Amino acid sequence: MTNEDFVNALSQQLNLEPSKTLELLTATVNIINEKIEEGARISVDDFGIFDTEKKPEYIFVEQKSQQQFLVPPEITVVFKPDSAFIEKIKEKAR
Repeated sequence: MTNEDFVNALSQQLNLEPSKTLELLTATVNIINEKIEEGARISVDDFGIFDTEKKPEYIFVEQKSQQQFLVPPEITVVFKPDSAFIEKIKEKAR
């Protein structure tokens, strides 16, 4: 499914013009991104949870030269789907 297909399908479900749907979707994604950057946990009913996981910093040692490098901590966004969402996907796949 392309982005355009997704927007069109969502437009039909929301009974909105595709341009308005894209505007709404873009605003929603921007808000989620802002909140995730602030370290918030975003829960969407019947969909899932957007959360962050932090990997600690560590020292990397290059084998040949034995030089040490400090690798900074890494924060990644993780999506944990809701069980209701998973069931809906399974039903549609049947």
